[in-house]
Amino acid sequence: MYKVFLVEDEIVVREGLRNNIEWEQCGFTYIGDAADGEMALPLIRELKPDLLITDIRMPFMDGLALSALVRKELPNTKIAILSGYDDFGYAQQAIQIGVEQYLLKPVTKAKMIEFLTATRKKMDRDAGQKSYLEQFMQEAREYEQFSRRRFFEQLTAGGMSVKEIYETAEELNLDINAQSYNIVVLFLNSVSRRGENPERYTDELAVLQEKLVQFFLACPEYLLFRWSVTTYVIMIKGTPDQIEMRTANCIENISRRCEEYEGEIVWHIAAGTPVMRLSAVSGCFSEAMKIISYRHMCPDEHILTEDCLEKWKRSSGSGVSTSTIDPELVRKFLADGTQNEVELFLTQLLGKNGDEALNSLMFSQYFSMTIFLKTVEFVESLGCRSDDFLTAELRGRLKETDPAAVKSNMKHIINMALDIRDRESRKHYRDLLAQALDYIDGHYCENTISMNAVAKAVNISPSYFSAVFSQEVGQTFVEYLTQKRMETARRLLLQSDMRSSEIAGAVGYKDPHYFSYIFKKTQGCTPRDFRGGGKSEAVLPPKKH
Repeated sequence: MYKVFLVEDEIVVREGLRNNIEWEQCGFTYIGDAADGEMALPLIRELKPDLLITDIRMPFMDGLALSALVRKELPNTKIAILSGYDDFGYAQQAIQIGVEQYLLKPVTKAKMIEFLTATRKKMDRDAGQKSYLEQFMQEAREYEQFSRRRFFEQLTAGGMSVKEIYETAEELNLDINAQSYNIVVLFLNSVSRRGENPERYTDELAVLQEKLVQFFLACPEYLLFRWSVTTYVIMIKGTPDQIEMRTANCIENISRRCEEYEGEIVWHIAAGTPVMRLSAVSGCFSEAMKIISYRHMCPDEHILTEDCLEKWKRSSGSGVSTSTIDPELVRKFLADGTQNEVELFLTQLLGKNGDEALNSLMFSQYFSMTIFLKTVEFVESLGCRSDDFLTAELRGRLKETDPAAVKSNMKHIINMALDIRDRESRKHYRDLLAQALDYIDGHYCENTISMNAVAKAVNISPSYFSAVFSQEVGQTFVEYLTQKRMETARRLLLQSDMRSSEIAGAVGYKDPHYFSYIFKKTQGCTPRDFRGGGKSEAVLPPKKH
C-alpha cells in the first residue's frame, strides 16, 4: 500500500474525499489531511507520504508553495494539484515544480478512482524500476573490480595528486569525500588441515565472505577493496568525531561474523591511525599492513594492535637463543606471506635483538639452516625440485657469516620460494578456471547459478575463485555471466518465436521484467526493439569468418 495525504481548505470537499473513496481498493492508505499548507507541512515531513493531493488555493500557504517545499525535501513523493481554476498559469507553474497531475474541480468519485488507479500503476512501475536498478547496481558494483583495485593501489602508493584522486574516484562512482579517514586490513582464509589445500572450497568461508560483503556494501561510510587473494582493505570515512567509533564498529562487525566460524576460518584484523587528509591515507595503510604482518608471530591474536606487538616483543626475550626461531612460523609464512612482508618477517623472526642477533655465529647458522630446510621442504611439497632454484652458487653463499649477507641470502631464498609458490598457484588455477568456465557454459541458464556454486563445483574457495577469475578473464564473474546470458537472449530473439518472458526463463532470469531491464541496460534497447531489428546491427557481435 502507498501512503496518501490530502490538503484541502474546504471541509466538505476534504471530508467527502476522505470518506467516500475506497482508498485501500485503489492501493493506498489514507494517512492524514490538513486544511492548509502551513498545517500540512510538519505532518508531511513526519509521515512522508508517497502521494500528496493538495488544493491550489488555500490560506497561509497555497498548494504551489507547499508542493515546491515537498518536492525539495521529499523528491520521491508524487504530487497532484486540485484546482477550481482552469488557469494555464497555475498549470505551468505546477509542471515547473514537478507536479504529477493537475485535476480540475469538481473531482467526481469516478474521476478520483481513475486517477488513483493510474497513479498506483505508475508508482508500481517506478518502484519496480528502482528495485531493478538497485539489484543491477549491487551486481555490477563488485568490490573487486580491476578499476577499484588499481585505484586503491595508486592511492596507497602515494603516487596520485589529490586532484587525480578525486577525478578517478568520481569516474568509478566512489564517494571518498570526508574529513577523516582510517584503514582496516582483514586477512581471511580457511583453516588448512593435513593433506588439504587451504584454498579449498568451504561452505563456512563462502557464507562468511558473503555476510561481510553485504555488510560493507550496505554501509556508505565503508569502502571495501580486495588487496590480494586473502587480504581485504576497508577504507573508513567520517568526521574527526566519528572516525574512531566507526573504526571500532567496523572491527566489531568483522569479529562478530568471523567468531561464528571459529576453528574453520583463519582471520586477523589490524587498523591504522586515523588521518585528516587523503594524501595521508597511504601512510595509514602502511601502518595497518605492518601490524597485520605480525599475524605470523601472533597466530592466536585475531585483532592485532600495537599493544599485542609490544607484548610479543617482551615475550620474545632479550637473549640470543635458537629457541626463538620457530620452524613452524617459517612454514606458515611460506604458505600465505607476501614478498612485501619478507623483510619485516625476517626482522620479526630475529626477535628483540633484531639484526644484532646474527653476530652470534651459532645463532646465525641455526637461523640460516632453519629457513633453508623449511624452504626446501615447502618447495618440494609443491611438487617442485629444490635443486631447480638452489644452485651451487647459492648453496655456497649459505656459508657466509656476515650478518647483512646472511639476512640478504635468506630474503633471497624466501623470495624465490614465494615466486615458485605463486607460479604453481597460477598454473593450478588456470586448470581450475578452465573447469569453471566449462561449468558456467553448461549452467548459465539456471537461475540458481552463483559465484559460490561455481567455486564449490571446482573445489576452490569463493575468495580465491573471484580473484583468479577476474585476473585471468578480465571480467568479474557477474559481468561474464551476464554477457553469456545476453548472447543467448539475442540469438533466441532473432532465431525463435519465443516470447520475451519465455526467453528470460531460458537464460536464467526468474523475473521477466528484470530480464528486460538488464537487456536494455546492457544492449541499449528493449528485447522487443531488438527483435524488430531497430538496433540489431548495433548490438550483434561481429560475425566470425
